[in-house]
Amino acid sequence: MLILSPSLTSNVASDAPFDWVQSASGQAANEHGQTQASLLPRDTEVVLVIPPLAMSWHRVNLPKVPVKRLRAVLDGLLEEKVLQDINELHLALEPGSRPGQTAWVCACDRQWLRSLLERLESAQRPVSRMVPAVWPGRAGEGDATHLAFQAAGTPWLASSTPDGVSLLPLENPVGAQALTGPGQEAGTPGDRDRPGATWLADPSVIALAEDRLGQRFAPLSLSEHLLRCAASPWNLAQFDLSLSSGARMGQRWRQHWRAFFNAPQWRPTRWGLAVLVLACLGGLNTAAWMERRALASKAAAIEQTLRASFPQVAVVLDAPVQMQQELRRLRSASGALGPQDMEALLAAVGRSLPATAPPPTRMTYDGRALVLEGWDGSADTLESVRAALASQGLDARVDAQALRVEAVKD
Repeated sequence: MLILSPSLTSNVASDAPFDWVQSASGQAANEHGQTQASLLPRDTEVVLVIPPLAMSWHRVNLPKVPVKRLRAVLDGLLEEKVLQDINELHLALEPGSRPGQTAWVCACDRQWLRSLLERLESAQRPVSRMVPAVWPGRAGEGDATHLAFQAAGTPWLASSTPDGVSLLPLENPVGAQALTGPGQEAGTPGDRDRPGATWLADPSVIALAEDRLGQRFAPLSLSEHLLRCAASPWNLAQFDLSLSSGARMGQRWRQHWRAFFNAPQWRPTRWGLAVLVLACLGGLNTAAWMERRALASKAAAIEQTLRASFPQVAVVLDAPVQMQQELRRLRSASGALGPQDMEALLAAVGRSLPATAPPPTRMTYDGRALVLEGWDGSADTLESVRAALASQGLDARVDAQALRVEAVKD
């Protein structure tokens, strides 16, 4: 997975380089850097992180309307709340939003966003997902997240709570209003000093942030921040910038698989699955070993029976076959009929032939099979004879008014 942003540490301009991080697991960075679009690493999944200054956030009550009319309804709901022309903004709803409920809407300059996507498309790095760098917390969650970062050479503080997102310049935070990207109304999203808040900062501004706010910040590198953004449930690729349903499903499957194989919360499940697989393999190997032992024991018993019954057999190669051969020799020596002899086969045909059925006129025998031809009767009669012979354990087949009978091969 390649996660990139048009830079959280430089101007949000159309020709800005991209900060990027590449991760196989989505949990830790393999490589990172900053470069132009044409020099970015290649990857099957590209996630674009939208910088905080490029977004605005608005809370609306979603009416119950068809999906195809939702964008037009959002335009009407936000037209009086944004500073830009509503037709110049790209809008995206928060994940899990439902008609009839309150939902957050992210707004971003459409032309600027399209130019970013076109640059990456022309560089053969098409974007598969777009996520925000900051986003409002979920309703019912009281904790706030504060992120100090630098953009366009200016230090900023982004505060995120269930009440929304605010952006304050760290140069003079006291009494400042929430500064925004395109089209956001002023106002602060709730109390940023509520208990349990998380304070994170880019190492380049951590000293300034702690000095201005009197609060300790945990360092958060750019790579860690981009990975954190990619792990969010957000996807801003909606409405006219949305992907196909198949592509979205593929994204969700890749996210689920990546989380299952790498996320810490799935570690007990992964270990349990590994133990289960090993147990199944061990059980199968044990069962196979026991089956081999049973077969070997049966083969030894058959060989012992052959040697005891026919001591003249010096070398045992295939005990069942050799035993059948010795039995045939004994039968021939005693004059007894074997099941494959012509007389035995004719007797079986005689028992199976109806009393009123005409007999065959031609007969051939090759030492193994008896072929009866020239039947002067119906096909049903011949079929009934074949069925009767089969019930006696003989291999009987009908082919073009010819009946072929032979003993079943052992």
